[in-house]
Amino acid sequence: MNPFAQPRPKASVLDAIEGYYLASTLNQLHRVGLLEQLRGGSTVERLGCRFGYTPDLLATLLEFLVQRTDLVTRSGNEYRLAETFTDEYFLGFQLDKFIGGYGPAIASLEESLRREDWGCSLVNRVVESEAYGRFGPPPNPVVLAIMRTLTSQAMLDIGCGPATTLTALAERDAAFRGWGVDVVESMCDAARARISRFGFEDRIKIIHGDGRDLAAVLPADLREHVEVVHCNSVINEFFGGGDSGAVAFLRSLSALFPERLLLNVDYYGKLGRVDAIPSQYRHTVVHDVIQALTGQGIPPESREEWLPIYETAGVQLEHTFEGDDSGIEWFVHVVRL
Repeated sequence: MNPFAQPRPKASVLDAIEGYYLASTLNQLHRVGLLEQLRGGSTVERLGCRFGYTPDLLATLLEFLVQRTDLVTRSGNEYRLAETFTDEYFLGFQLDKFIGGYGPAIASLEESLRREDWGCSLVNRVVESEAYGRFGPPPNPVVLAIMRTLTSQAMLDIGCGPATTLTALAERDAAFRGWGVDVVESMCDAARARISRFGFEDRIKIIHGDGRDLAAVLPADLREHVEVVHCNSVINEFFGGGDSGAVAFLRSLSALFPERLLLNVDYYGKLGRVDAIPSQYRHTVVHDVIQALTGQGIPPESREEWLPIYETAGVQLEHTFEGDDSGIEWFVHVVRL
């Protein structure tokens, strides 16, 4: 079961207050490793002894989670993490990403509201990169299928994260060569560690640098070898203040990699772009909020809204693949630069 796909009514004031208490409780218990102990089940007495917590308060908070969420269950005096949430993606990764990583931006909302770029500087990139490195988000299967059809096997992955796409392609094809660029140093460390585990150091190189300035990050002789440019959740960062940032970025890619293919892998935004947002897109709405908080803006909500952006940038959309998963409407746009 996918817990993100469950429709829910709009929140009342009390729902919002309750959500704040629940999120604070979950984040604390996750941060110290107590939720991990619940995977196999445990009692308040054992947990209180292990973590040095007051048993009565801990029991109250665990019962709060049992009664008001579907994350924790109780049988007699034993508490256990619900089976659905033993999957790292549905609990630990989400808490680390939205609360550990991006939470400081909303905790300091006064500053975020006064400076459009303030929230971006508050994001805890170390926590975020550790979450991505631990979860190892799987590569988009459409991207893997597209790469199978191409004779060229040389990819530049901008915003490569923990390099799951690059390692998947290298594992499948011994001829594959890849370069990954990421602005977060700890994310580069996670990517290099993954590449080392797979033994692909001779075929995949990770470069710490800003994907917004690839001319300075990548030497010209390296750029000549790139045949496919891959951007996963990268271009959505360029919509703060309108579409001009995305247009400029696409133009820069076209100038650096003329006639090469761009695989733009991203999601369709909803908040402020759709009047009535279906309840199954709660995950998208939360993501849209952190996009706004960090000055990235809300990306277009459909293929049709992307078309004039590509046209203005002077690039050509050749194919569109779309899907819906975990409350996110994602797409892969195959673009000729």
